[in-house]
Amino acid sequence: MRLKMADFYYGAVLSSLFNAGIRPALIEGGESRRVYEFTTDQGDFRLFVKYRSNPLDNTKVNYTSWQFVFSDDEVKELRKYVEDKKHLSVALVCGCEHMRLSELAVLHKEEVQKILGAGKNSITISRRKGEKAFRVSVGGGRSDALQVKANRLY
Repeated sequence: MRLKMADFYYGAVLSSLFNAGIRPALIEGGESRRVYEFTTDQGDFRLFVKYRSNPLDNTKVNYTSWQFVFSDDEVKELRKYVEDKKHLSVALVCGCEHMRLSELAVLHKEEVQKILGAGKNSITISRRKGEKAFRVSVGGGRSDALQVKANRLY
C-alpha cells in the first residue's frame, strides 16, 4: 500500500498526542484536513488538523511562513465547531523540505474565532528564528499578529 504525503503529517500530530497519553477517535478524514475527538482528564476536545508541506517563499530573513487556505465548507465547519461547547483546537502542521524541521502550531477556539471574525478564509502563520511563539496574521503587519505559543500540544 502506498502512503500519501498527508499520512506523514497527520501521523506526526497523532504521534505527539499518543506520546502524551492521549488517544483520539477519527470523526472526519480527507486529503485536505482531518478532525479528531479526544477525551482527557481535563475534558473532551476536538482537533481540526491541516498541513502545508512547505513554507511560503519568504523574503524576510530569519522568518518562516506558511499559509493555510480553508474552503467555504471548512470555514462553515469551523464556525460550527466554535459555537459548540466542546473545546476546539486547530493544529497547523508547518512542514519543511527537511521534515525534521517541520513544526506544529496549535490555535485555540478563541484565536480561531478572531480569525473567522476578521472574515478570513486563510491563516498565515510565521515564526522568527529563536522565538518561542508563532505569529498569526489577522490583518495588518506582524506587530498586530496573534501570538501563539510554539509548545502547545492541543
